[in-house]
Amino acid sequence: MVKSPAVTGISPKEGPPGTRVTIRGEFLGNKTTDLIGLTICGCDCLLSAEWKSDKKIIARTGAAKGKGDIIVTTRGGGTGSCTVQFRAYYETIGPMKESAVWIEESPMQSLAWGRRSLAPTGYTQEDPLGLSNEGNEKKFPEDLRDLFPDGSGDLSQENFTPGWFLLENHHATSFEDLKAGLSYLRRRVESQKEGQLSFLKSNAGSVIDQLDTLMTLRDRITQDNKVHGKEPVRQLDVTIRGSIDASHELFKDVLVRKEKADATRAALSAMSRHKFLFCLPNTVEKAALKNEFDIVVNDYARVKNLF
Repeated sequence: MVKSPAVTGISPKEGPPGTRVTIRGEFLGNKTTDLIGLTICGCDCLLSAEWKSDKKIIARTGAAKGKGDIIVTTRGGGTGSCTVQFRAYYETIGPMKESAVWIEESPMQSLAWGRRSLAPTGYTQEDPLGLSNEGNEKKFPEDLRDLFPDGSGDLSQENFTPGWFLLENHHATSFEDLKAGLSYLRRRVESQKEGQLSFLKSNAGSVIDQLDTLMTLRDRITQDNKVHGKEPVRQLDVTIRGSIDASHELFKDVLVRKEKADATRAALSAMSRHKFLFCLPNTVEKAALKNEFDIVVNDYARVKNLF
């Protein structure tokens, strides 16, 4: 009796979708065709599986997330068991991270008003609290992913989570230092507001010109509505249709005469082009009376070739 497959090891034990993993165990099949099923974290990975031996299989993980078992199914042993787990996660792709798929880029957000955003190659994340993270040993990312499965500690990401950032960078920082960092962050926010106000003050002339243009545009639209109504397009359509009808009525006789002249010209052209056919009966009769039957035969063959 064939025993059920048992997975006892996997390397690596975590990774994003597409990670190449080596699965080890026992009774994983005697040949390639024995392997009929492979799931990692509930995702079917049979298409990428490479059977190496009865104790080794190489495959790539699918689009799964979280921890899950590695289940191998063989033709003789059926569905197997697993004593280890693989943790799948979606990796955040940064400016300097290579990726095999296209990642939608979002513009870098500058924390200071009016400051030019840095290029992705030279971008370094600045601590918004203004605190030094020396002595704060970063926590392992897997622990934070378990706490914040849909979050991120990257300030440039849309799913930024403050709790993740604090645990990753300042879990050993004292409460007093965190309060000082909060005050620093508030001062930076206030300076941004002041920067916006100073920007408006320095460009007051341009702002006023834009407001004047908008007001002039509004007045013109109001005036046009009074003259042409609120639906000028409909009135324009009626005017165009009236012009078309008037032009047809004006040139009706001329167009009729032109059509008759064109028809007469076409008939005369056809008669001139096929004059031989119209004269054929008279020509055949004259040739027959003169016993010139070779001419009759030639004319008949000529007409037959035309059709």
